Amino acid sequence: MKKLQVLVIMVMMLFSALAIAETNELADPGMTPDSPFYFLDEVSDVFQAPEAVTDEKAAEVVAMAEKGDEKALAKAIEKYDKTLLKVKKNAYLDEEKTAKVSDQVAKHLAVLAKVLEQVPETAKPSIQKVMEKSAKGLSDSFKELKALNPEKGKKVAAETLTKVLADAPEAAKKGLQNALDNVVKKEAQETKQKSDDAQKNTDELQQKLDELKKQLEEAEKKKSEQAQELQQKLDEAQKKLDEAKKQAEEAKKQADAAQELAKQLEEAKKQAEQKAQEMPKEPSKKGQAPAKSVNEKNLADVEQLINEVKNVADKDKPEFINDVINQYQQLPESPKKKDLGKDILQEVQKMPVNEGKNVAVKGYMKIVQALPEGDDKDAIMATLTPEVQKLPVNNDKMEIVKSMLEQLQISPAKDLKKQKDDMINGLITDVQVLPQSKLKVNFTKNLIEVSKVLPAQEQPEYLQNIVKVVQKLADNKEKGEVVSKLVPVVATISDNSIKADLVKDIVPELQKLPADKSKTQAVKDLANMAKDLPEDAIKTSIVKDLVSAVQLLPAQDAEKNAIATTLLPEVQKLAVMEAEKTTMVNNLNVIIASPIVQNKVVEPVNDTPVYESRSYVPKY
Repeated sequence: MKKLQVLVIMVMMLFSALAIAETNELADPGMTPDSPFYFLDEVSDVFQAPEAVTDEKAAEVVAMAEKGDEKALAKAIEKYDKTLLKVKKNAYLDEEKTAKVSDQVAKHLAVLAKVLEQVPETAKPSIQKVMEKSAKGLSDSFKELKALNPEKGKKVAAETLTKVLADAPEAAKKGLQNALDNVVKKEAQETKQKSDDAQKNTDELQQKLDELKKQLEEAEKKKSEQAQELQQKLDEAQKKLDEAKKQAEEAKKQADAAQELAKQLEEAKKQAEQKAQEMPKEPSKKGQAPAKSVNEKNLADVEQLINEVKNVADKDKPEFINDVINQYQQLPESPKKKDLGKDILQEVQKMPVNEGKNVAVKGYMKIVQALPEGDDKDAIMATLTPEVQKLPVNNDKMEIVKSMLEQLQISPAKDLKKQKDDMINGLITDVQVLPQSKLKVNFTKNLIEVSKVLPAQEQPEYLQNIVKVVQKLADNKEKGEVVSKLVPVVATISDNSIKADLVKDIVPELQKLPADKSKTQAVKDLANMAKDLPEDAIKTSIVKDLVSAVQLLPAQDAEKNAIATTLLPEVQKLAVMEAEKTTMVNNLNVIIASPIVQNKVVEPVNDTPVYESRSYVPKY
């Protein structure tokens, strides 16, 4: 009987799958991840085309989001991600299939944007995550199609983006634009940075090659024995340069493609806005004055609300202005809407400087983020930047600054450079002068998060200022959390000389901290960083301090041996007195040879490093 029931269910699912494959709409989700029989749905997927399965999985995401089942939603997202990847792989190097993938993913993105405005708040982050996956799939398919057929790829990208944005309901447009911006603009920034780094590497290798050529010419003139060795180095340098040039060329192609797509997205936004404005209005009846359209009425309502702001008590203004902003965001794009946005900013400027103003400015950033790139946005950013600098420091201000920097990255107005620097430096000063407290620690962590949105060339100076803030923090466990958060960011600095200067200042702070997991992780990360630092006096100081730090880690720390093993070859390369080097090597070998102590009370460790010989130390 059970076998018969299973067979009936599978047959029904197969017919359902075939029916779905014939439609152009988003599939009925059928059996969803919250069902105990969901495994049967996966069996039926074998009999469907990959495109149909992807549609079905997108529908399952929508269904689980609307239902508010977070566990089932997570599973649906995972399944959608896998099937989308399969479809993209299946279309690889196939022009027709790739074009179909872009059309299909655009449809998913449009549906998800509508759903975003309807699902519970708890489900919105997950839907936004899936939208970004869909946007990434769309971006990838555009780039793949352009590689196969540049003209067709460019045309499909322009048409698809314009259609998706133009057809989206007003309530869904913001979420849709954000998903596309987060993917397309981020890719444009990242690929440009990679291209710049690759070109910089090529230029450096070219300089080294030119120097070697000069050295070889001199050696050949003098008939030096070094000529043969220099020729070998020259050949190796030439190979490296040739490879670097290929990488730089490929990186530039990727950057150009990403920049072109970003421009197409901005153009699609403008065209979508024009189409919305060109929508025909319903004619009025004979003898009647033309009735106001719904859009005109909404514009008038928002304008009236803005005029009412001055009559609202100061304590109620933040909430009132945020309500106005929410109403404003529902308006269709138009010249009048732009003017109202500027009027809202004027009301925000008039507010007294307190945490209430922070709330209002944070709300206004939603308007800034939705603005298309251009002079209007630059002018608003120029007005808003000094206002942000005056705000009292709190979590809202941290989020505002981070958001401002992200917008300046997307549209870097040259005349805002000084204001931007003043805003960043002012934020650091705000945190630096705070009294010792949990709040100061949390704000310092937020400063580190802000560093992640800065351009690579601006990060080093900013991080040096953060280190100064860290140096003033109380030496306790909370400071350890800050240091462990700072170290991975320092690791991303490409210039090893600058990185060495930062590490040199961080290690002494680490030595002062009580032993815990965050300290151990920071010591481990710094030891790994030390391997790539230039062999100079700064590295010598860093390695010596790290040797002392690893000695003071608890005996039961499982990472202690591994860190000592990492440091050992670095110590052996140091330009120090042989006796000092031998002592450090021996002490590291003691740690490496010592078994890890488990479940034992460890006696307090003396702060003075112990340099002594043990009978089981390997002899050299």
